[in-house]
This record gives sequence, structure tokens and C-alpha cells, in this order.
Amino acid sequence: MTEKVTKLAFASRVIILILQLLANHLLPDHKPDVFRAPIALQEKQHHLQNHQQHTNEFIDVVTNITDTSSWLDRTVQFCLGGLRHWDGEYFLHIAEYSYTYENTLAFYPLFPLVVRAGANALYALNMGVSLRSWCLVIAVLVNVFCFCKAANTLYELTQRIFKDPNKSWNAVLLFCFNPASIFFTAAYSEALFCWLSLHLMLECVSEFRFVRTTITLALSIVSRSNGLLNAGYPIYFMLRHSIVNHVKKTYRCFTTLKLVTCILAALMPLTFFYFYAFEQFCMPDRTMVHTSAVLDYGRKRNYILAGQRNPENSPWCDKTFPFPYSYIQSHYWNVGFLRYYEVKQLPNFMLALPVLAFLLYHCVKYFRHFLSTLLPNYPFVQLLKEYKSLPFVLHALLLTVFCTFFVHVQISTRLLCSATPCLYWFAADQLPKTFDQIKLRSKAGSILVWFTSYYLIGTALFCNNLPWT
Repeated sequence: MTEKVTKLAFASRVIILILQLLANHLLPDHKPDVFRAPIALQEKQHHLQNHQQHTNEFIDVVTNITDTSSWLDRTVQFCLGGLRHWDGEYFLHIAEYSYTYENTLAFYPLFPLVVRAGANALYALNMGVSLRSWCLVIAVLVNVFCFCKAANTLYELTQRIFKDPNKSWNAVLLFCFNPASIFFTAAYSEALFCWLSLHLMLECVSEFRFVRTTITLALSIVSRSNGLLNAGYPIYFMLRHSIVNHVKKTYRCFTTLKLVTCILAALMPLTFFYFYAFEQFCMPDRTMVHTSAVLDYGRKRNYILAGQRNPENSPWCDKTFPFPYSYIQSHYWNVGFLRYYEVKQLPNFMLALPVLAFLLYHCVKYFRHFLSTLLPNYPFVQLLKEYKSLPFVLHALLLTVFCTFFVHVQISTRLLCSATPCLYWFAADQLPKTFDQIKLRSKAGSILVWFTSYYLIGTALFCNNLPWT
């Protein structure tokens, strides 16, 4: 089955790449006033013999760069240029220049670090391709690899919990063509985070191996901010193991110590990242050397640069616990409770409505059945033993409520599609055993229309810089 799942996942990525290529060149690009990674033209002199004379000129457009690029750079831009928009610009900027602007601290470091390592290794080979192009190529390759691994992990996890090959296959099929599919291939961290999250879930459901669980949890936490919620899985399943197996008091103490050690160790990479952020942006005697392109773009956009803090800037630096994430989300993007509830955001709420309504309905239905039917009639220990899906649904419900009230609601689709398997489990339950039984005017038909339309339309809109973030 692993080979079959991998082929399906890879085929879905090839389709996405073809769709973005066609959409990017057949439709005109929208040019919103959003972040664009600055281009250091001077770096290309190391690769181009006939480059124009040395210049510090900054170009604020990242597409259609043909006059100062090698033919390899132009080929990369032609084939993959539609995959670096919106937040992809931030991730690729971090991979190329590191955390130069304060607002880039909202993007967690694992994905750009992986991209940076791969891009630097290939850039050192001096093949006539700029570092900027290598970053985009590596980002796409990493995401295709992670997506295939995530699809296989989803199949194993579903099979482990439900022991139903048909449901496991349908869940993977829906995952491969999910509504946020473009974000699993573009320069976003969704594919990497999804794989790590599903792998952690599988580890917890299977056999708790301390080292592997701790490392996976640590990597998921430092991959995306909502990775912190993944800590609930080892906590739940270790407690469940103690309760179900009636372990002795001494062993419970050992389990508690093991759990605390796991959580604290998993938080270490994120702690190091926060120390790094504090050192870069809060230390008054810290000096940083930036390229002229980074400096020019920072001045143009009034960004706070690393190593250039003024006393009135960055108030998060003066907190007892100087964690920048919540401040940056609030200060730069106005993220907070009900802040996005404005009439002008109605189109974004309509985009997010299908996934929010679908998950909220099925999570509430699940817990209503659990609390009213199962809990009064079955021993609690038996329910814990048999219902392994309980923490997954609780996790999905928390994420759905959070997306509804706290975030820019249009990101709900990609956040939920990459963070919880419940979306695919609930959707798979609506599908018949064979596709020839599907009727368009049915729950299964509606789900397939929703997934397919978002798969196609989302790809076309994203690749042309239209609102699909």
C-alpha cells in the first residue's frame, strides 16, 4: 500500500505543478501591496560572465526578471514562479537572508532552515543558479517529499485507529486533493508540519518511544505556532496508558517524570529560537550587516531591522518573558479575538465557511454522541481503551474554534487541512465504497465538489497573487 499511496500523492503534486504553471502564465498577476523578498542583484555576478556592471539598485518586483538573470534562473522562475507568493515570500526571504526584519519572526524557523541548508549546498556547486532560485527549488522539492510522507503516515494512522482499509484509502485520497492543496506544494511550511504532526500522532497511538516522540514533537513545535497543541497527544496517551493498564503508583511517578522530561525537552528548540530573536532584535549593542537590498527595502517599508533597535520600538523586548510571536501577530497583522469581524472581510469568511462549518458540525455531533450515549452506559476506562479517536476530535474542535474567533479567517482552510486528520476522517465517512455510487446531489458529491473546486480555483488564484492565503 505504501507504493500505491506514494504514487497517488506524487501524482497530485505533479498536477498542482502543471496547474500552477498554466495558471501563472495564462492569467494576469495581481499586484497587491504585500511583502516581497528583496533581490540582491549583485550576488548574481558570481555566476554570470556577461552580467551588467555592479549595482546596488533594488527591484521591488520578483516576477518577470529576465534581463539580469541567467537562463537557469529564468527557467526556475518560469516553471515555479507561481509558488512563491504571499507567505511564501517570507519563508524564502528567511531562507536567503535569515531573520532581517522584525515581522519575519512570526514565521517559525524549521522550514526555512531546511530550505537554506539545501539551497546553500547546491549554491556552493557554482552551477550558474542564484541562491534565490535554489531556495525556491529546494522549498518545492522538500514539500513534495514531505507531502508523500504525510500521505503514507495518514494511511497508517487511520488504519491503526479504525482498522478499515477502505476508510484509510478514502482519507488519503481526500488528503491528496484537499482544499488547501496548493499550500502543500508552494513555499509554505504546511507539508512539513503536517508530516511531523501525523508522525507524532502515529507514535503516540502505537508505542510511545521517548526519543522519537520527543524529537518529533520538538520539530513540530518549531515548525508552526500551533504545533504547541501537539503536546496534548503524548500527554493524553501516556495518561491513558496509565489508567487503562492500572499501572502501579511507582510506575505512574516514573511515567509522569518521563512525560515532563519529554515536554520540556521538546520546548528547547523553540526556546533557542526565542533567545536568538531577543539577541537579534533587542540587544542595543548588537550590530548586524545587511545587504543593500535588505536595507533599502526595510527603509522603504519602515521595517525594524535586526541590530537596529530604537528605544521606542519592539516593546516585546521589555517583557518579563520576551516572546515576540503574539506581539508581532497583533502589531503587524491585527490578529486577536474578534478583530477580523468586519463587513469588508465577508468574502474571506465565505472562503473559510466550508471547512469551519464542516468540522464544527461533525465535532459537535461526535461529542454529543459520546457524552449522551456512550459515557452514561459504558465504563470510562473502556471508552478510553476503545475510542482512540477522542483526542483527535478534541484537537480539531479547539483548532476550529480558534480559527473562527482569533485568526485571519481565510487561513483556516490551510491551517486545519495541515493540522488535523479529522477533516479527512469525517469526509471519508461520507464516501461510499465505490465511486460509481456517488451522486452529485449527496453529501459525498458535495464534499468532492468542495475539495475539487478549492483544489483547482485555489491553485489558480494563489499563483497569480490573488487573495488565497
